[in-house]
Amino acid sequence: MGAMTRSLYFNGPRSLTIEDEPLRAAGPEDVVIEALVSGISAGTELNVFRGLAPQWRQHMDPKTRLFLDGGADWNWPARYGYAMVGRIAEAGAATTGVKVGDLVYAYAPHGRHAVLNAKAVIPLGDLDDAELGVFFSNLNTAYNGVLDANLPLGADVVVSGLGVIGQIVTRLLKRGGARTIIGVDGIDLRRDLALKGGADHVLHPGEDKVAERVRELTEGRGADAVIEVSGAAPALNEAIRTVGFNGLVVAMSWYGGTFESLSLSGEFHHNRPRIVSSQVGSVNPFLGPLWSVPRRAQIAREFLTAYSADLKGFVTHRVPLQDAARGYQLLDQGSPEVMQVLIDYRS
Repeated sequence: MGAMTRSLYFNGPRSLTIEDEPLRAAGPEDVVIEALVSGISAGTELNVFRGLAPQWRQHMDPKTRLFLDGGADWNWPARYGYAMVGRIAEAGAATTGVKVGDLVYAYAPHGRHAVLNAKAVIPLGDLDDAELGVFFSNLNTAYNGVLDANLPLGADVVVSGLGVIGQIVTRLLKRGGARTIIGVDGIDLRRDLALKGGADHVLHPGEDKVAERVRELTEGRGADAVIEVSGAAPALNEAIRTVGFNGLVVAMSWYGGTFESLSLSGEFHHNRPRIVSSQVGSVNPFLGPLWSVPRRAQIAREFLTAYSADLKGFVTHRVPLQDAARGYQLLDQGSPEVMQVLIDYRS
């Protein structure tokens, strides 16, 4: 019998199991990664875990980029996850750029091992803490949202949703010279972290009239931009109300709910806000040909070191692979003490 591994499978909405299975043999251009930690995404991955992702019901036509009925891209059981950090345990004879023992990041599903083409892994170099590496995707996503906002120096910006991505967005806005940063979230811990990370004001959506308060804080104008990271349909509606005339709403989330609360009759019609989807697979085309996904990734890797103390502080829970269901439950229930949950393979 060959080498064995343990892998996490989604078997249906909110259902998962941990399975022992043979480890696929590596080819000459492949590497075998032995996982140290992997991060559970509180946004995209929860939509997949809850069964809300459209790929469970439809398929995306690669030519038209339309989601169509009549077949699904994904079927249960399925593996998922995209934030694995580990060390290369085996490297094929034809691999280049990485070697056995290197610390790497991989867009690989949760499990004790991953077998990937060597070109698909991201070397983390001399990063001294594997847990920091888990935030590579978060940094790419947050940085992409800021690039999509394309803000002038001195902008007044609202960040709606202060989970891990919203926290990083807040810090990048501060670094980029935003004049006023206003964070919006219903959880005390997240608002406190945003203030520590550079937010000038924080608002509670259940207690504050967000759009009205933002007008008060911006001399009546409203925000130049609202970066909406919460993934909640009512928050997108409030973002439309909060942004000023001809302002920009950057919708970073993969919305998994419904939109009964969305209103396109009042502020949307009369204030001419622009709404742009920020998706990490590409970079704002208006930045021009010098900007690319690899360039963005290189800068995001630098941010791992620049924000190491903050990122480490975002980790609130670590669970072993066999107890991964508890990590998903914490995020699914919206527990107020939870920020980033890691699956820890080191024990």
